[in-house]
Amino acid sequence: MANYSHAGDHTILQNVSPLATFLKLTSLGFIIGVGVVGNLLISILLVKDKSLHRAPYYFLLDLCASDILRSAICFPFVFTSVKNGSAWTYGTLTCKVIAFLGVLSCFHTAFMCCPAATHLT
Repeated sequence: MANYSHAGDHTILQNVSPLATFLKLTSLGFIIGVGVVGNLLISILLVKDKSLHRAPYYFLLDLCASDILRSAICFPFVFTSVKNGSAWTYGTLTCKVIAFLGVLSCFHTAFMCCPAATHLT
């Protein structure tokens, strides 16, 4: 979506069937809901249970926080964009910021998982 805004011809993306749009919106809503609620529940468990206050669980808590932020900040913009016929209506700066936050979250997760796998064994 971010690169398509400069192509000029938006009719290709706007001619999507209502069923396909419904399925996309339903799956994105499910991902947002499960991502926020599930990771929030795990975070609460990790904070409240004193026996889980160890290094491996701090990594998990950090991953949960990152996933909550991505689900709560980036995905609603994508949801609205799909709802508007895959048209980005927020401007160029917002597009770049949301894209940056999405990529930052993915790389953060990758960098947290790689060292954690070597230190936990």
